[in-house]
Amino acid sequence: MNNDLATHSDVRESVACWVAAFAQDPITEFLLRPGPGYPERLRQFFSLLMQARIALNMPVIVARGATGIDGAAMGYATEPPAWPADLAEEWDRFERSVPGLPDRLAVYDELSIKAKPQTPHYYLGVIGVSPNLHGQGIGKQLLTSFCDLSARDPTSCGVYLETAKASNIPFYERAGFVETGRGSLGQATLWCMYRPHGGGDT
Repeated sequence: MNNDLATHSDVRESVACWVAAFAQDPITEFLLRPGPGYPERLRQFFSLLMQARIALNMPVIVARGATGIDGAAMGYATEPPAWPADLAEEWDRFERSVPGLPDRLAVYDELSIKAKPQTPHYYLGVIGVSPNLHGQGIGKQLLTSFCDLSARDPTSCGVYLETAKASNIPFYERAGFVETGRGSLGQATLWCMYRPHGGGDT
């Protein structure tokens, strides 16, 4: 298995991994609301995020296995630029198509902003592996690759992320992440975590 930076040709397969991986994730359930059309909302959500990040040359990493993409991770470097106008318009249309999404995103963002470190850092927004490939170390390799990108950037002091699955906490703690805050997303808890590089702080 190889971890590579993604291209536009990887969007479809990567998004398919995330749709399967996040089918029952508390964060996406809070934002996009399970029910009729939920898989398509997930597909649009991840597709727009990935297209924008590739267009902006932000970190998007794919794990390539023998038969295709087994998992993927994406986020932002220390200074995320504005989205391209066409993708920003698509995102606005998507937000309007999901009742209440802007308000729920505001709740999510408020929790995240309070817990983010003040020093420049990379943000790991999405990491997911095809459910039938769990336990093979793919997620660990993706996380390591993302953290390595951040560590090679002299402007970055560490990596920040959020999760709403308690079962993910030990995975991130083993990788050196520490909790910086938490809050409620509806019935779920959002944990905010940060891994500083040498000399970085929270």
